[in-house]
Amino acid sequence: MTFKQLKSKKIKSYKSNQTIDELNRLFKVIKNKRDKAIFLIAYRHGLRASEVGLLNIDDMDFSKQRIMINRLKGSLSGVHPLQPDESRILKSYLKTRKSESPTVFVSNRNLPISRKTLDVQIKKYGAKAKLPKDKQHFHVLKHSIATHLLDTGEAELRFVQDWLGHANIQNTVIYTTLVSKTREKKARKHFMKMPKF
Repeated sequence: MTFKQLKSKKIKSYKSNQTIDELNRLFKVIKNKRDKAIFLIAYRHGLRASEVGLLNIDDMDFSKQRIMINRLKGSLSGVHPLQPDESRILKSYLKTRKSESPTVFVSNRNLPISRKTLDVQIKKYGAKAKLPKDKQHFHVLKHSIATHLLDTGEAELRFVQDWLGHANIQNTVIYTTLVSKTREKKARKHFMKMPKF
């Protein structure tokens, strides 16, 4: 496989991100408190399915509104701020859970929630929300937050790199090819200042 083919394949895999409308539909069908908390935290903080099971109760500091994100696959871990809705949903879930496990998200067998379970959940909720099949994969949440942050036009590339824990900026740059709203706006602004022919 050539470099060009590999890059094209990588870009196609990153194109499967959910629109804001699709995310709204997804969150509307999730009624279970644990699952709502899982999907919200995974989306907002760009977590892989395997990283969700790593979250421990000690990783959260509700008084300072912070959460420690532990990354895998060579990505960089770090402390993220919690948004008020995230805190509210996490606290609501933790009040109802019956487990004494230090792990935040546990399965019915009281074990850290598995990647396989999360894949089953995204397919179940994705089908209820009528999401396209190629968007019914847990990793799509990570792609979605990356493109949504860049789409605001406010998030700098380095911020998104840091937020997702990318050790290499090239893993973040790929998302810029998918963001069209801000690209169009910025292009118009720049070309207004350039000579006209």
